[in-house]
Amino acid sequence: MVGDLQGQEALPRALVRLGLNKPGAVLLMWMLVAGVATIGVLRLQIETSTDSVLDRSGEPWRFYQTSQDRFGGDEILALVIEGKEAFDPTILSKLLELTEALEPLAGVRRVDSLATVPLVHVTSDGVVSLDPALEDGVPADAAAFRRFQSLVLADRLAPRTLVSKDHRAVAVNVVLEKSPEVHYESVFSEIDERLKYEQAWVSGVPVFRTEADARTATELSFFVPLTVVLVGTLLFVLFGSIQAVVIPLAVSGLSTWAMLGVMGALGVPLTISTVILPSILLALGSAYSMHELTVAVDCHSFPELQDSLESVALPIALSGLTTAVGFVAVSLVRINVVRDVGTFGAIGVLVVSAASLTATPAALRIWPIPSRRSALQRWLSGPAASSLVGLVASRWRAVIVFWIVATAIVMAGLARLEVETDAVEWFLRGDPIRVSYEAIRARLSGISPMNVVIEAREGESVAEPEVVAALSDLTAYLESLPEVGKALSMADPLGQIHRDFAGDPDEPLPRDLELIEQYLLILESSEYMRDFVSTDRRFANVPLRANDNGSDALLAVAEKADVWWKDHGPNNYTARTTGIMYEFARAENEITMGQLRGLAFALLVIAVILLMIFRSIKLAMVALVPNALPVAMAFGAMGVLGIALDAGTVLVGNLALGIAIDDTIHTVTGYYRQRSRNGSPKAALERTFERVLPPVVFTTLTIGVGFAVFGFSTLVFTRNLGLVTSGIMVICLLADILLLPALLLATSGSRSAKMVPTA
Repeated sequence: MVGDLQGQEALPRALVRLGLNKPGAVLLMWMLVAGVATIGVLRLQIETSTDSVLDRSGEPWRFYQTSQDRFGGDEILALVIEGKEAFDPTILSKLLELTEALEPLAGVRRVDSLATVPLVHVTSDGVVSLDPALEDGVPADAAAFRRFQSLVLADRLAPRTLVSKDHRAVAVNVVLEKSPEVHYESVFSEIDERLKYEQAWVSGVPVFRTEADARTATELSFFVPLTVVLVGTLLFVLFGSIQAVVIPLAVSGLSTWAMLGVMGALGVPLTISTVILPSILLALGSAYSMHELTVAVDCHSFPELQDSLESVALPIALSGLTTAVGFVAVSLVRINVVRDVGTFGAIGVLVVSAASLTATPAALRIWPIPSRRSALQRWLSGPAASSLVGLVASRWRAVIVFWIVATAIVMAGLARLEVETDAVEWFLRGDPIRVSYEAIRARLSGISPMNVVIEAREGESVAEPEVVAALSDLTAYLESLPEVGKALSMADPLGQIHRDFAGDPDEPLPRDLELIEQYLLILESSEYMRDFVSTDRRFANVPLRANDNGSDALLAVAEKADVWWKDHGPNNYTARTTGIMYEFARAENEITMGQLRGLAFALLVIAVILLMIFRSIKLAMVALVPNALPVAMAFGAMGVLGIALDAGTVLVGNLALGIAIDDTIHTVTGYYRQRSRNGSPKAALERTFERVLPPVVFTTLTIGVGFAVFGFSTLVFTRNLGLVTSGIMVICLLADILLLPALLLATSGSRSAKMVPTA
């Protein structure tokens, strides 16, 4: 049984009365809030770096930092230049020029190319040579050119790392220092200048990060004005007055400004994720105010205005509360940048709700909205409402069955829904970023770096023959995986020296520790060996390049490497995978799985809130179902359409569930108020829809526009977040005007007329 709502309505109604009775004081108070918030806004930083999505809180991140201290930074920029023929001399000259220009740049640890990487071999007089293939420049005669080719073709490191299989494309791999972000600009500027007129491609983690950062910063200055223009236009079309445009946008703008002020005061920057908050809050604030505008249109006196605004106070307050819960669910991830979306989104929504309940009534008291309905509003509250109720009342069982069947069919797509994050797929098909990545991957190995670190116990050495043999087997195993393009270890140069000395390409790896140490002393004269073994011999590193950037693929490779070593590696030695792409994969999956957990949390908390308000399990479920089903249908549709559940789209469930229940609350409370007046269920529905259908449609349009703005993003995860959430809003609207009334009719009993007292 539904309890008396008067107790729950007391505070929201009091806030509305405060705004109506003391409009000047209330508006002054909000102006003071905005003034104080300005102090924080002036301190607000914009940090759009994708580095902010990494999980820096756990032990895996600390291990990654330690591995960089041992073996150096692992972010790589891959530059590939293609010539018209194999080992094109013109391209080789350009390679030399590039290498020389990039080596002295700040942030560059090393430049790997045919001009710098040692091609390990033993000369005819028994001397170990670590000279690069282009040590003396581009070969000047045919004999020198043949020697150059034979060295490259015989080398273990060069194929698919420094030169393509057909030998037409050569690579310059720029290995960056630890934490290289501050140096990106100068490095990219030099590369752009040197490759301006070449058939060349540039890719790698730094490219993805830099381009995503730049586009996010640009879109931040684009989304908010576009939201204001679109929502303002929509408000004018729907209500036909300047007041209806200025009041909602001013109220939501003040609230957004206050939220940004809190962020600035706490030193929390706008990031690649929190950049969506201003547009969302502007749309939400306008939607909340729209409920008040819709009822204010019919008011011709102050008592009428007060009564009408108080009638929507509780639904607005509950809408704000449930939306805040949706944002809190987003924050249930230990990655700060995602937690900030949830935390400050919840703060912003609560501020927007408070402003809508106080500032909007105050503004309407001072600057009343004209008492005229638009043609659309008259149609929705008249013929449309009557037709909808007639349809549902006569076929409510069929409507319920239809939604059950439709949900079951669409949810079949859940089996095809993938949880995937791939930095390459942040960008649209045909985007130059993706084109370059695919071009390089087709010509060389993958360019997504990871590292398998082998650790010996105290007093043990990774130079032991059994460890070297295991390293060789591990790299062979990794390269047999389709997800891996190239894997190397210190066993590769050791084996090359040993076989050259033996004069037998089938000679096994050295089996004597002293001989291995002698080889390592020679090899360590090249900085390149720092990538493979630590000076104290306690740690070895297997750098690999993955062909697949997807988080699932990267984590699968990491698990396979660790399991292989556990099963086949010598005792007293452990293996652990790390690296920048491993950290991205780990963080993205944590975001995704954390949001799925958050969705369960949001469902539970919102159900409890509805139960506390309506004091009826049956009614709480009736209110929850029309919002939970569309979210489930949306995830199923994503599976059918091949839209992956990534760091952007995974937010839609929590956000949509909290936001969409707004219309349900308005409809349910209105219906039971009408039933309390001893009307029949159908008559109660008709009177309810006459009142709530216009604002329900209008707010859906407003919030849908607010999210649809993100559809203009050039970043796929932001675009999908906007479009999918807008789609859910439309499905929720259909559920609220078809499924919800059918459920209300199905659950209406003989005592329903006494459930809710007259407001």
